[in-house]
Amino acid sequence: MSLTTPLATATVRGGSVITTRRCLLSDHIAVIDLPAGADGFEGVVAEHEGPVYRLLHALTGDTHDTEDLTQETFLRALNRLETFTPGTNMRTWLLRIASNAYFDLHRRRRAVAFRGLDADPPGEGHPPERTMELAEQGELLRAALAELTPTACMVFHLKAVEGLPFQEIATIVGVSAEAARWHMFQARSRLRKRLAHLRN
Repeated sequence: MSLTTPLATATVRGGSVITTRRCLLSDHIAVIDLPAGADGFEGVVAEHEGPVYRLLHALTGDTHDTEDLTQETFLRALNRLETFTPGTNMRTWLLRIASNAYFDLHRRRRAVAFRGLDADPPGEGHPPERTMELAEQGELLRAALAELTPTACMVFHLKAVEGLPFQEIATIVGVSAEAARWHMFQARSRLRKRLAHLRN
């Protein structure tokens, strides 16, 4: 949901007056100043925030980091709107910015825990022993995903959760389509081996 305040401000940059409109774009995007003519950016956030947020959460496993990086992604996109080529895939462009923002954070910290995907919360009505079993399986899944490389974790999420084609994944991650397929094979193999006993 996008909430726009009526507040407009004018700033002077290089002798020119630039009018901006202060907006709260969503629950995860804090108040930012939209320059005049960027009204369509609110629609971009509304359409693509979900995939951006899910990818970043799969990589960080931390809600605070995810929200910060989601904010950073759309701020970068806003500042680089002129570099987006009309007619190309906006989702791919944004997810590429999101992955770069994540790797920038990773480089700064030098060590980041990759918790991956949250397991689905158990539905209501499960007996206590089933609820505990589901929680244990969720922990095992997070532990298995944490053993993947950042690139493999990203490829796995984009394919398994977002359902993107390998060519688009390759563009987002910055590898060839063949390399993306290899990372997906490695991720699946590692997860099958790690979680094999759950099928028994």
